[in-house]
Amino acid sequence: MNVLIIYGTTEGQTEKISARAAAHIRERGHQVELVDSAKLTSDLKLGHFDAFVIAASVHQEHHQETVTNLVFAHHEALNAKPSALISVSLSAALEDQKAEAQKYVDRFVAVTGWQPGMTLLLGGALRFTTYDYFQEQFVKFVVMKSGDPSLERDHEFTDWNALTNFADRFLDMAKQGGA
Repeated sequence: MNVLIIYGTTEGQTEKISARAAAHIRERGHQVELVDSAKLTSDLKLGHFDAFVIAASVHQEHHQETVTNLVFAHHEALNAKPSALISVSLSAALEDQKAEAQKYVDRFVAVTGWQPGMTLLLGGALRFTTYDYFQEQFVKFVVMKSGDPSLERDHEFTDWNALTNFADRFLDMAKQGGA
């Protein structure tokens, strides 16, 4: 199977997640092309791929514009073959915010017209050491509401086992021709 993984990342965690998913799918004997949505050209051809994974992080309640535009433009091709969405956000990592993370996905699907066969809500990372003052204050406000985690170091919230299990389920679905 030939799988295309397109990702949109702001701080690098979604790229890391996409690369891990690609490596896992390759280990299962499939071909994978991994593409950064910010580097896509307008002549993207999807026809020779058998399945698609779109991974995008959420910032200020929206997925990356490059990913949203790409999916909107190609939703018919994505709907015609097995496809999956990995939505990466802080909300997905915080137990009391999972419903909010699902709202981001619901809005994304409504705007783009794409109906992914599978969706994974996955926690991202906090990179306190790279934030400017305003980013840091916003993140501290969000995190303090939940009581997690220490605000003195970077944190990675990604559940790598959930990602591996999701990739395996996606391959099973794709082999069965699910769209």
